Amino acid sequence: MEALQNIDPAHLPIIGVGCAALCIVAFVIAFALQAVSSIFEVIFGLVELLIELLQGGPVAWCGCILLIAGALAFAGAIILVAHAPESCAAHPTRFCQWFGFLP
Repeated sequence: MEALQNIDPAHLPIIGVGCAALCIVAFVIAFALQAVSSIFEVIFGLVELLIELLQGGPVAWCGCILLIAGALAFAGAIILVAHAPESCAAHPTRFCQWFGFLP
C-alpha cells in the first residue's frame, strides 16, 4: 500500500491511458495470431493434401494428372483459336484454310 501513496495524482490519467493501450494491443495481437493461424492452417492443409496425393501411388493421382493435362490442352486450344485470325493474316497456312480463317 505504500507504493500507491507515492503515486503522483497527475500521473493517474497517463497510467489509465497506458492500461487501455495495453488492452488494445493485447486485443490486436489476439486477432493477429488468429489470422496467422488460419493462414498457416490453409497452407499446411494444401501441403498435406499434396503429400497424400503423392503417397497414394499411381492409382490415386493418375486421374488428377489427366484432369490437369486436359485443362492445359483446353487452355491451349482456346489460346490457339484466339490468336489464329491475326496469325493467319500474316502467315497463311493449311491450318487457316481448314478452319476457315482465310477468305
